[in-house]
Formats: sequence, structure tokens, C-alpha cells
Amino acid sequence: LLQKTKDSRVAHENVASKNKKTQRLVTFIIVIGKMTKLLKAAKLLKLTAPLVTVLSMSLSAIAYAFWLGPWFSIGLIAMILLHEMGHVIALKLRGYPSSAPVFIPFLGAVIFAPSMNNRDDEAFVGIGGPVLGSLAALGTLLVWYIMPDKTSDAAAILLVVSYVGMFINLFNMVPIRPLDGGRITQAVGPWFKYIGVAALCVLSAFWREPAVLYIWVLVMPEITILPLRMRAGLSVSMWGTMVILMLAGFSSQPFWIDMVDIVFAGTFSIVICAQAYRQIDFSEDDNSRPELEPKARLVWLVRYLILFAILTTLIVYQASLLPPL
Repeated sequence: LLQKTKDSRVAHENVASKNKKTQRLVTFIIVIGKMTKLLKAAKLLKLTAPLVTVLSMSLSAIAYAFWLGPWFSIGLIAMILLHEMGHVIALKLRGYPSSAPVFIPFLGAVIFAPSMNNRDDEAFVGIGGPVLGSLAALGTLLVWYIMPDKTSDAAAILLVVSYVGMFINLFNMVPIRPLDGGRITQAVGPWFKYIGVAALCVLSAFWREPAVLYIWVLVMPEITILPLRMRAGLSVSMWGTMVILMLAGFSSQPFWIDMVDIVFAGTFSIVICAQAYRQIDFSEDDNSRPELEPKARLVWLVRYLILFAILTTLIVYQASLLPPL
């Protein structure tokens, strides 16, 4: 009887050992399966990022082509892409991850960057776009300059593409975020954005287009002198005013472009309101970062002013060369 009990215990232990080995094998297979799925997902993500860029860029090109013609549309997309790649290169140089550019019709393009560790890094990433974008526009102007027949349609398109490229980069130099000028000048001091508010007021007075209210919707969260919920309310008010003016016929844009602006600006207004409702104020966290040393602040101010002066000079020069409308 004792021998049978011992044999039964040994048999039970052998079965348990086999079961453990089986469980380990199953667990190993499941882990390998999950790792394979993760690798596939990673590969898919690597393929998805450039695919999103290509698809959004193509959609924007088609949208611009309906309004401005195919060749000018291609040139405009190239100017925007090179501007955004300037930010991507700057992020890589400072050791930050970056997304591929995503194009938004009639708004431009964006890259999704992480929070910057310090003000110097943010200024460096901010200036990367206008620098590379300006070089691209200047290169296009030089190609136009060496063309033997400057009265041809191709020459006219190159000149206009260069001019628009300069304008995009100069407009982005308005010193208030999310525009690049705001990302550069925050290194000079958080107060500099109120110079941007004043500049945007002047621009709005001269532009006199409902679409400029779109920019006000985007910059309103930066006006931290106002309470968070007031900023959100003003964003909605700006959007509502834009809608009324566009529907009343005060816009010089085609009606379908107005509709695109209304949808996107409304989406941003909803996001801003949701953040205010949840008491999320990213600008407060950002402004809590320590300021740079006086010498570093002066360096960034000089860089900003030099780039702004170069862009202004080039765009004034090109304006004199543009063919009459």
C-alpha cells in the first residue's frame, strides 16, 4: 500500500511537472506572439507616419490646385514642406523626437513636437522653420533670376511661389505662439508675446479679412493676462464673429474655403473650451520655466531681428517684381 502511494505521488509530480512545462511553453508562445504584434505595429507606425504626410500633402495640393492652379499648388506645398522640415531638423539636432509633417488645407502644416526642456531649445526649434523656409524661397528667387525669359508663365509662377514662401515665413515671425516668432522670442522674455498681440492688431486692421480671426482663435490661449475661461470665451467669440462675417459676404475667399476655415477654427475653439473647463493651462506650465541669462536673451533677440529684417527686405524687393494682377 505504501509502495502504491509512493508511485501515485511520483506520477502526480510528473504530471504536474509536464503541466508546468506546458504552461511555460504556452506563455512563451503568447509572449512571442505579442512581441511579433508589437514589431508589426512598430513597422506599421513607421510606414504610417510618412503615409500620413504624403496623403495630407496630396489632399492639400489638390485643394490648392482648384483655387490657384496645379503648378503654383505644387510650389506652395514645397515651400510649406521645407519650412516644416526646418523644424524637424532642428528637433533632431537638439535630440528631440519629432513627427512627420501633417498638412491641413488652407492652414499650412504642423508637426507634433514634445515639450521643450528649456527656452533655448524651443527658440532653436522655432527658428529652424523660417530659416530653411526662407532659404527655399530665396533659392526659388535665384532660379527665377537666372532664367533667360522672365516673361514666361514658368518664370511668373516661380516668382510668385518665392514671394508667397517669403510671406509665409515672415507671417510666422509674428512674436506670439503658436507662430514661430513666438517660439523664438519667448527666449527673450514671456512679455514679448504682447508685442505680438499688438502686431496682430495692426495686421488685422490692414488685412480686414474675416480669416484673420482664425489666427486670433489660435493665439488667444497665449494671452495669459486674462483668466483661462475668459480666453476660451473670447476664442469662441472670435470664431462666431468670423462665421457671421464670412456668411455675410465680407470674405474675399471662395465660399468653400470659408467653410473649411469655419470647421477647423470651430474645432480649435472646442478644444480650447474643453481645456478651460478642465482647468488645463499649458501656458502657465511653460511660463514657469526659468528665463535665460541676459546674454543668451540678447543673442536670440538679435537673431530674431536679423531674420525679420532679411525677410522684410526680400519681400519688399519681390513685391516690386511681381506682375500686375
